[in-house]
Amino acid sequence: MFNSIRWRFILIYFLLVFLAMSIVGLFIMTQLEQIQLNMSSKNMETRISSILASSTAMQKEDWSQNIEEIQNSFKNGIQIGYNENVYIILNDEKKTVIASSVEETTGKSAYNLNTINNYILTKSVDGNIAEIVPPDQYDVSKFKHMSYPVNYDGKIKGYIYLTNNIDYIYDTVDQSKKIMTQATMIALSITVILGLILSKSITGPIKDLTVKAKQMSLGDFDQKVDVKSDDEIGQLGKMFNFLIDQLKISMSKLHQEKSKMETTFKYMADGVLTVDKRGSIIHANPVARHIISLENDDDNYEKVMTGIKESLSLYEIEIKNYHGTDILERNGETYKIDYAPFMDDQNEIGGVILVFKNVTEQYKIERMQKEFVANVSHELKTPITTIKSYTETLLDGALSEPPIAEEFLKVINSESDRMSRLVSDLLRLSRMDYEQTKWTREKLNINEMINYICGKLLIHAKNKNIKMNIGDISKDMNI
Repeated sequence: MFNSIRWRFILIYFLLVFLAMSIVGLFIMTQLEQIQLNMSSKNMETRISSILASSTAMQKEDWSQNIEEIQNSFKNGIQIGYNENVYIILNDEKKTVIASSVEETTGKSAYNLNTINNYILTKSVDGNIAEIVPPDQYDVSKFKHMSYPVNYDGKIKGYIYLTNNIDYIYDTVDQSKKIMTQATMIALSITVILGLILSKSITGPIKDLTVKAKQMSLGDFDQKVDVKSDDEIGQLGKMFNFLIDQLKISMSKLHQEKSKMETTFKYMADGVLTVDKRGSIIHANPVARHIISLENDDDNYEKVMTGIKESLSLYEIEIKNYHGTDILERNGETYKIDYAPFMDDQNEIGGVILVFKNVTEQYKIERMQKEFVANVSHELKTPITTIKSYTETLLDGALSEPPIAEEFLKVINSESDRMSRLVSDLLRLSRMDYEQTKWTREKLNINEMINYICGKLLIHAKNKNIKMNIGDISKDMNI
């Protein structure tokens, strides 16, 4: 129940009012009681003054010589109230009561009477008025005691001791406490009612905001709150509605960007694979799915890549600090894989993005270039070897035989032309790459070509004891 801010608000409001009423009530009751007691003290002093003024005997210098006169005046001239007792005490050693409204106390020592408080009587010996409200041991009635010293020329003749029943004061205070308690209960009841109304006016919009926010968390952003005031709660409602509008705009832009990215990834030629640090596949476009044969998004990256290539495991990628390049040959295709990390919302590495680029044609071209270089090297080596062989033969003495020397020089010249043609062919291939080649067609005689080739190879065949028989190729091929 008290988990609700509404009930906590009511409880706090209730406690504040209760505490305020209690403090105010305690202060009022204390002050009321004190005021009543002070008024009682003034009334008692006035009463004693009137008693003293009404007795001529008590106004004389020495009470001890006028005891009978004081007693007569006390009996005949002084009216005693129903709620008070008066004692005329002589200032002798025993503090003798010489006149009293209680006849049985006359002639006795005031110190020995239960109806006289010795404390204030002793306290008034110094000439000051003393008073007290002693606690009632029997819970019957409360009396206020006052000892009033009577002076003559600076000397105390005696004391007028007055007791006054003050039950009416405490009855008034008790009645006031009951009234204050009833007022407090009424105030607290009104406080609870007003607290319910006030708390509802405050917590109602907050509850509405909570419901709307919960609907937002479920994906429903078509939420608006009714703003019924211009206070802080109203301002909160306005800001909530503004937030909804801005959020819808942001979500629309985000959706557009997401749609663009998904379309781009879907139709791009390269494969894109996003994996978090735990191995969960976050995103894979169709090309990447085809390359690694991914069927379900729930498949773990480590499980999928185990049978493909060990160097692409998350462990190996993490060792390389999530940066690197690798080559994958799969299904007759060659892929260059570049990978780099992406950051999470705490600017820490959240995973890795792998891009699969098909470089099959590039690899084929590179392989062809290597084969071409090897073939060209072989083609250049053959005429060079021939020229070298015939040159060595000439230097070994064939120059002395003009017919043979002439034949050998023709071969050397021919091989030089062949090397020139090879270089020209290389230049032509280079121009073919830039689409600058012009082709020229011409007819060739196969017999002449074969005889020409055999002539070049004749010396090599003799050195290796190889016999070559040359016929009419055109007849054999039905040309």
